[in-house]
Amino acid sequence: MKQKEEFSEEINLLDYLRVIQKHKKLIILIVAVALAVSVVKAFLTAPVYEARAVITPALQQRDTFPMAGLAAQIGISAPTPSGVTEIVNLLNSNILREMIIKRHKLLDVFFEKDSLSKKSEDERVWAGLRFFQGSMKVNFKQKDNIVELSMQFKDPRMAAEILNYTLTELNNHMSSEAKRVADTNKKHLESLLNDTADPFIKNKIYNIIVQQIEQSIMAEVKENLAFKVIDPPRVPDQRINNRRRQKVMVAFATSLFAGILAAFFKEYVDKIRNEKNGKI
Repeated sequence: MKQKEEFSEEINLLDYLRVIQKHKKLIILIVAVALAVSVVKAFLTAPVYEARAVITPALQQRDTFPMAGLAAQIGISAPTPSGVTEIVNLLNSNILREMIIKRHKLLDVFFEKDSLSKKSEDERVWAGLRFFQGSMKVNFKQKDNIVELSMQFKDPRMAAEILNYTLTELNNHMSSEAKRVADTNKKHLESLLNDTADPFIKNKIYNIIVQQIEQSIMAEVKENLAFKVIDPPRVPDQRINNRRRQKVMVAFATSLFAGILAAFFKEYVDKIRNEKNGKI
């Protein structure tokens, strides 16, 4: 029985080889066309470069606001350290990205001159946001408490510049928000002084006002307020889509498989046609 099964398998294998041999021209044609298309596409595809940067939240002392309890009682917000979650959320937010696009006129960089001419301002901004989302990646590494940013673009220098724009606007936005909160708290505290007669409470409020002033001054300085740049963006020297040989090999394997399937399908169609003609 085993010998018969082995003999049957050999016959089936020979049948398969005969089909491939019979329709080899079809297989070669499919492979040749697929390879030609893949080679042309690989060489015509514009090179893409990737710039990278690494940042980490700035370390802040938790005891910088020892009277947080009193501050909460009188209705002001105590300053809190900026965490990775806030930074990542801002980097992925449309608010920050729209700010970057408009301030640095990136629509003219992302798209051809006339490609957005027929679109409204809102449609142009959305096109820029979608481009931004597809080109920039934000990766938070929890173990190391760092955030990796990468920007892919056809111009290596511009890829690094866009990351620099992003870090600048992120720092400006977080600094402005910290200053706004501190200034708002300061005004509220100053208004409370007129309604407070207790000298002890007044002294506490004065101390909190001083801290708010310090927070506002620190926000104006901006440097390393919310995060530190561990690895600044550099102009990449190698493109990332230069795997032409791999793409051609994948196209060859895929087209060869498709060609063999087409050969067996054609053999099946020819067989049915011959049976019909024989019956007639």
